[in-house]
Amino acid sequence: MGDAVFGVALTGGGTCAETTVLPARNTARVPASLSGAVAATLPVAGTTAVDVLDQLDLPPGAAALVNGVGGGVGLAVARLAVVRDLRVVGTGSAAEREHAESIGVRFVDYAAEDVAASAGEFVPGGFDGVVDLVGGSSLRLVASLAREPGDVVAVGDASVADLGGRFIQRRLDRENLRHAAELALDGALAP
Repeated sequence: MGDAVFGVALTGGGTCAETTVLPARNTARVPASLSGAVAATLPVAGTTAVDVLDQLDLPPGAAALVNGVGGGVGLAVARLAVVRDLRVVGTGSAAEREHAESIGVRFVDYAAEDVAASAGEFVPGGFDGVVDLVGGSSLRLVASLAREPGDVVAVGDASVADLGGRFIQRRLDRENLRHAAELALDGALAP
């Protein structure tokens, strides 16, 4: 009692509050050296990044495309992918370029460039893994850039299965929360 904790709300979504109700199995203590602000990003962005990259299970040196790299989840995926020694290409808007490139992402501006052609220049043989955070027609476009349909994992659009891809498998348990906190303490995950 009285410990600072972070976790997944009863609704299954994110929340940030001084007090709230969390299921015990989906809650972990905030490590003493981790700020509350960073801990608040981990249940959604941090664990999603861990889950999607674990699901893809790419070896170091593999090429990954992050469609929608500019948001909190996209940046977490990209940062963790770079830490895992993956070659990362990300799509986003011009305003997101500088931040994405600062963490080691090769950037494609979806509004100013032909995404397929530009991404193909970075990785001519196709991507070993594609993480989609956008959905819809954008998902359909980037799915075609994967070497194999099963190498596409979508976070928000379950219709990825129609393309032969996979929907993210979430692990919202204490163990994954603790793992995300360790990655944040190591600097691999940062909001």
